[in-house]
Amino acid sequence: MFKVKRRNILVISLVCVLCSIGYLNYAMNKYVSLETSNEFEKYEENKLSELTSKNENREVDEIVSGEIDQSAYVEYSDDTQVVEVIDSSDSQIEDIITETSKTINQSITNNQSIKRTNYFIESRMNMNAEREKMIVLLNEIINNDRTDESNRKAANDEKMELIDIMNKEKIIENLIKAKGFEETIVFITDHSVNVILEIEKLTDADVAKVLDIVMRETKFSTDNIKILNKF
Repeated sequence: MFKVKRRNILVISLVCVLCSIGYLNYAMNKYVSLETSNEFEKYEENKLSELTSKNENREVDEIVSGEIDQSAYVEYSDDTQVVEVIDSSDSQIEDIITETSKTINQSITNNQSIKRTNYFIESRMNMNAEREKMIVLLNEIINNDRTDESNRKAANDEKMELIDIMNKEKIIENLIKAKGFEETIVFITDHSVNVILEIEKLTDADVAKVLDIVMRETKFSTDNIKILNKF
C-alpha cells in the first residue's frame, strides 16, 4: 500500500515536472517569437524610413532638375524670339504693320462696337494698345546688336512713320472738334482714313467740313476717306 502511494506520488511529480518544462518551453518560445517580431518591425520601420528618405531626395532632385530645364526652356524661348526679330525682313515688317492696321480698322468700324456707350474710350484704348505693341516690336529690331542694317533702317522708318501718323490723327481730331463735333476718332493707314463722329445723323455740311480737314492734312482723295457716325 505504501509502495503504491509512493509510486503515484512519483508519477504525479513527473507529470508536474513535464508540465512545468512544457510551460517554460512555451513561454520561452513566445518570448523569442515576440522579440523576433519586434526586431522585424523595427527592421521594417528602418527600411521604410530609408525608402521614404530616398524618395524625398529623388523628388527634390526632380524638382531642381525641372527648374533647370524650365530655365533652359525660357532662355531658349528668348533666343528663339531674338532670332525671329533678327530675321525679320522688310516685307515681314510691312506685313506686321498691315495686320495691325487691319485689326484696328475692324475694331473701330464694327457696327456692334459703334453702338456701345463707351465706344470712343474703348476704341482709343484698343488703338493705343495695338500701336504700343507695334512700337515695342520695332524697338526690339532697332536696338538689337545682331540686326542687320537693312532691317534696322526699315524698322526705324516704319516707327517714324507710325509716330507721324499718330500725330496727324491727333491734329485732325482737334480740328474736327473745333468745328463743333462732340467727340471723334481718326484712324490713318498708308492708303486710307477712317473718321468716326459722335453725332446722331450726318448732314452733307458735316461731311464737307470733315472732308476739308482730312484732305488738307493727309493729302488723300475723297475715295480714300470714310466717315461714320456713332449713333
